Amino acid sequence: MIHIIIFSIIVLIVFGITFFKLIKENNSNYIWALVTEFVGIFIDFIFILNGKTPNFIVLIIMYLFSVIVPLIVLILERNGINLLEVLKIIKAIKYYKREHYELAKKELLINIEKYPNSYMSHKKLAELYEKMNEKEKAEYEYGKLIELKPKNKTNYIKLAKLYRENSKDNLAINLLEEFLKANPDYLDASLLLGDILYSKELFKEAILIYQEGLKHHPGEYILYYSMGMTYTRLNDFSNAMEYYKKAATINGIANVATLNMGQISLIFKEYGEAERYFMECTNCDDERLQAEAYYYVAKIKLINNQKDLAVQYANIAIELNPEIIKNIEKDAYFTAIMGKIKLKENKTVKTNINEKEQNLIKYLNRTYSIVEKLIDPKIEKKDIQIENDREI
Repeated sequence: MIHIIIFSIIVLIVFGITFFKLIKENNSNYIWALVTEFVGIFIDFIFILNGKTPNFIVLIIMYLFSVIVPLIVLILERNGINLLEVLKIIKAIKYYKREHYELAKKELLINIEKYPNSYMSHKKLAELYEKMNEKEKAEYEYGKLIELKPKNKTNYIKLAKLYRENSKDNLAINLLEEFLKANPDYLDASLLLGDILYSKELFKEAILIYQEGLKHHPGEYILYYSMGMTYTRLNDFSNAMEYYKKAATINGIANVATLNMGQISLIFKEYGEAERYFMECTNCDDERLQAEAYYYVAKIKLINNQKDLAVQYANIAIELNPEIIKNIEKDAYFTAIMGKIKLKENKTVKTNINEKEQNLIKYLNRTYSIVEKLIDPKIEKKDIQIENDREI
């Protein structure tokens, strides 16, 4: 009898709330909730008439129909979600998972036509358009999501990334600047805006964004690393080194920042310091980074007239990444040992270095070459000779 009393009290409470909502809002979903409640009550009533106690499975079914389903409806409606809308979305998701994208799109568009402010429908449609590479339509949907839920920060980042992919950098910049005024501590927005400004060579503007980010995230490695990269492009190598060192202190693992510090030390002709940074990089698990490091160590050995060691390190570099031979062939220092360098067939190189980092490595390499030519005019003549030999 106890379960009947408890069940009756719970059902009565849920029924009262659902009925009150139906009268107040005239929402057809509450009718479905009441229908499911009556199903559970009817099952219970049959057992009472027969003088039997429902078993565990029947009890679960009773609670499912009379309590759980109505509560789900109440919770969904409280959050502005319609039950029939949810069922349509579930159907669309099933199509999506089976890669029936057009059918999924059809279901979502029907849903949006009936429920124009359905956040979940617009969200799934935005994701679907991205998958279908319909970027312009995806932009619209993410804009709609921001309109429906302006406090959801993720949608601003996704829309900004789409703008960037669609070569609409100015729209991305404007969106992120406005967003950061209201959310100055949102790291992803700071990093994305800084990266866009960096790609447009607006380095001073990028520095300001990263500096603001550091006020809210003083221990964030990626902000210090980004500052180092940006100061490098401004040829402010002293500040670049300062931020690279802070990044290295936080991260504690040899990476591209370590290589960049070696390159800057090389520009300053601090060969011992440069070699130390490069040797640190040789212990990382990135083959492209290791190859770059061994190439620079070989270069330092040549500067110090240690040709045998230079040959050894140059061959290790080529073993790790055969494409490094392009750097070696262009480098006048390696002319004396070219006959002892072993060429290798190209292979797949294990690396996590992104395009931005790779371009910065090349930039520092070019910068070093320019500095060398300014200091020693003979270097330029040697380079010209190598270029002429290659043309022949």
